[in-house]
Amino acid sequence: MEITTASLLALLEGGAFLVNAALRAQKGELSQSDVDAILNHVGEEASDLRRVIDAALEKQS
Repeated sequence: MEITTASLLALLEGGAFLVNAALRAQKGELSQSDVDAILNHVGEEASDLRRVIDAALEKQS
């Protein structure tokens, strides 16, 4: 699997989003529904990422 600049930037953006969300939650700036929506979105993204990784590993086999 090839690591591209776009892949690295996407990972950095995702990490920055999560850190920002955590900081906002600590400050009480997010409601429970906001937190639930963020966690749901993260779960969907993780599933998509898993499918991409599995497909790349399958191609290598």
